[in-house]
Amino acid sequence: MNSKHITLVVACAAILALASCSGVKTPCTTNCGGGGGGNASLNLVVAAVPFTPPPNTSILSFAVVINSVSLTPSSGGSDVSIPLNASTYSVDLTRLTSDSSFLGQSINSVPSGTYDALSVNLSAVVTYCAATGSSPGCIPGSVAQISKSFSTPTASNFSLTLSDSQQAGLRLLINFANALTVNAGTQAVTALNLTAANVVMTATLPPAASTLSAGQLDYIEDVTGLVTAVTANSITVQTATRGSISSTITSNTIGSPNCVIGNQACTATVGQVASIDGTLNSDGSSTLLEYDPLTTSSEDLIEGIATTSNATSTLFQIVTNDFVPASSGSLLSGLSLGDPVNVTLSNVLPFVIDSKGLPVVTTAFDGSTSATDILPGQTVLLHVTRFTAKSGNTPANATVDAVALRFTRLAGNISAPPAPNFSVQYLPPFFGQTGTNQVQLGTGSPSTYLDGYSSSGSITVGDNVSMRALFFGLSYTPSFTAAKVRKN
Repeated sequence: MNSKHITLVVACAAILALASCSGVKTPCTTNCGGGGGGNASLNLVVAAVPFTPPPNTSILSFAVVINSVSLTPSSGGSDVSIPLNASTYSVDLTRLTSDSSFLGQSINSVPSGTYDALSVNLSAVVTYCAATGSSPGCIPGSVAQISKSFSTPTASNFSLTLSDSQQAGLRLLINFANALTVNAGTQAVTALNLTAANVVMTATLPPAASTLSAGQLDYIEDVTGLVTAVTANSITVQTATRGSISSTITSNTIGSPNCVIGNQACTATVGQVASIDGTLNSDGSSTLLEYDPLTTSSEDLIEGIATTSNATSTLFQIVTNDFVPASSGSLLSGLSLGDPVNVTLSNVLPFVIDSKGLPVVTTAFDGSTSATDILPGQTVLLHVTRFTAKSGNTPANATVDAVALRFTRLAGNISAPPAPNFSVQYLPPFFGQTGTNQVQLGTGSPSTYLDGYSSSGSITVGDNVSMRALFFGLSYTPSFTAAKVRKN
C-alpha cells in the first residue's frame, strides 16, 4: 500500500472516545500496593537469536507457548512470578529474530534484592524445510515439524539486582542454535531441546546502542489484532495469542489513511484489524509510533511465509506466522502458529504492498492476481473466505480473495556497508541466494528502526544482522526494504 502517511492524532481526535486506555497494561496479581516499600518494577519482552549465517536449514516457524516466567531470589524464599500479557502466551520466534514482543510486566510489585535464576515454562513446534540452495523454494515434500512438550529451562548465567522503586527492563532471548540440532546433509531438524545450555538467555534494556529515545526500553513491533478501543489519546489492539496492548498517541505518531485489504480509505476505529508499532517505556507504558489499518471491519486473516515457487496461478503454500480470527463467526478454528496452509486464490483482488510508508520497488507482485508472482520467502497477509484445519500430516487449506505483501524476518551477513544501502549474503537456503543482495533503509518518516546500532553508518561489513523487511525478489535491486535491523 503506497499511500501517503498522515499524523494519526488528527484522525483519532475526530472519533468518539470509547474507553480510556494508556500504555501496556497487565493486571497486577501480587504485592500491588503501589511504589516504594522495597518494591521495583520489571518489564519483560521476548526475542530470539537466529542461526549464525549461513544456516544449514530453513526455519519457517518456531512457535512457542509460554505459560509462566518466574524469578528466584538469591537469598532464598518463594519465587516471584511475572504476570504475562496473556494467560497462555503464544508467539512465532522467527518474527522475533528482528522484533521484540511484549511478554509481561510487574509494576511496583517485585521485591527489591538480587535474583539468581529466571525460569520459563514453555513448549515449542518448529517448522522447517530443505532446499537446494541454488534455486528458490522448499524441496517439494520437505516441509516438516518437530515439537517439544512443556519444559522449564532456566536462563544461563543470570543475575539481576533490583533496587527500591527501580524501573527495569529485560529481554528474554531464545537461541535457535542451542535449542536445535540440524543434520547438515539433509537440512532436517533432528532434535529440539529447550533445556539445553544457553537456550534461554537475557539482556538488560534498553540496548547499549539503538535509535530509541530516552526513557524507552525497546521497540514493540507489528502487533496485529482487533482494535478494541480508540480515543484521541490511545489505541488498544487485542491479538489472537499475545494478549492486548494499549499505546499512547503523540504528535509524532504516523498513521495511514487507507486500509491495506481493499486499499480503501479508513480511519482508526473499533472493530477493524490493524498492526501497530510502538515502544515499551521504562514506566511500563507504550508510545505509538505507527498505526497501520489492515481492514475496515473484523475479518479472518492469516499471515505466513511462502514456501514454494508456484507453477499455477491459483495455488501456493504458506507456513503460518500470525493470524487474526474474526470476532464473530470465525472460520479459523483449529489454526495454530506454524501450521502449513495450502492456499487457493478465488475471485482475488489485485495484490497490494503494505509498505507502511517505506520505499518500495516496482515488481510483478503489485497489482497481480496470480500466485506465480508470489515468491518463496515473501510474507503475505491473506483474507480468508474458506478454511479447513490441519489434520495429522495433512496441511490446512484456505481459500482467499485478497493478498498483501508484508514483512519477512530473515538473518544474513553484511557484505557491503550502507552507501546509503547495504548488501547481505548467506540467507537461509530456501531463498535460493547465490551471491549478495541489496537492502535499502527508510531515511525519512518513517525511518528504519535500529537495534545494536545508533545509526546506519555504524553497520559494518561482517556483522550478522536480523531484519524485518519487505522482500521484493532476488532479481530486483534493491531486493529488500528494511523496517528494522538488529545486530546479533
